[in-house]
Amino acid sequence: MREILRKLLMLSWLLLPMAAFATPADEFYQRMYKRGMTHFAAAEYEPAFTELRTSAFGFVEQVEKFETIQVYAAIAAHRIGHDTDARESLMRITAAEKIEPHFLSVTLPEEIRVEVDKVAAVLLTHQEASLLGVTQAMQDAAAAEKHAVVVPTPSKQPNVAETAPRDSRAVDNAPPAADAKPAPQPVTPEPAKENPPVTRSSRGSAESRLADAQRAIDKGDVVRAQSIYDALLSAPSLDHKTALHLAEALYRARDFAKAARAFQRAGTVGAGEERYHFYYAVTLYETGRFNDAKRELAAAIPYIAMTPDVAGYRAKIEGASD
Repeated sequence: MREILRKLLMLSWLLLPMAAFATPADEFYQRMYKRGMTHFAAAEYEPAFTELRTSAFGFVEQVEKFETIQVYAAIAAHRIGHDTDARESLMRITAAEKIEPHFLSVTLPEEIRVEVDKVAAVLLTHQEASLLGVTQAMQDAAAAEKHAVVVPTPSKQPNVAETAPRDSRAVDNAPPAADAKPAPQPVTPEPAKENPPVTRSSRGSAESRLADAQRAIDKGDVVRAQSIYDALLSAPSLDHKTALHLAEALYRARDFAKAARAFQRAGTVGAGEERYHFYYAVTLYETGRFNDAKRELAAAIPYIAMTPDVAGYRAKIEGASD
């Protein structure tokens, strides 16, 4: 009796937060699954994750299909940097495995099996990853990568790339070496205007509007999302963090021209924000500024996981020339 109760409790966890809507795999869930897999195959991982996560609730009684869907959802989320969502999908697989093991018999393409194992090694605990059959060697490699020490290049601001566009003139604030003569560099002063100070309420309002835009995208209302992005981008004042978040949203929407403008408004990408170097690198590449893209990519590589997306763009960017 105790074992039966335990399994019922685990199953109830699997069905959260949409337990009230979970039904057998009817046409709606089949349609969502097919759409999700189509978007995944097209490397459109944002909608793929949303559709796959939704479709999974229609297959809770078909455990192998349920786990397969969660695998693709986890990979889609990881490829766009949403590791919290990726871990949630993996945890739903581990919850199912605690009831009855199926995962090792789930049929997956070899490259997908390898990738999900790597993601699980990074995002799950040792016990959780082992439950999915992730090898000790892969877990050790993931642990070593997590704790790898990155040695910054010697400069006043280590590994922080200048984010001004290629055709602008920048000021190098690093002091010259005592025995070196700095090359003359023309300086373009900032326009003499004062932006109103950024308050907590104004930043919160902008972040709230970004969240509204994302909800609009999730509902398929791209026009509303675009109008929100345009309004934020044209605002007279945009603080650094909000500009970065807006640039990321436009990058994910593949509106690279506007993403480039948002990155320009954000200014210098600082310590702790290294993933934005990669987003900016892709943005610059897609807008034809290849040398600048190489600069941003070089600043990003030490800090980001080498996923298939990253590797693909790395090859494109490093092979491109202005």
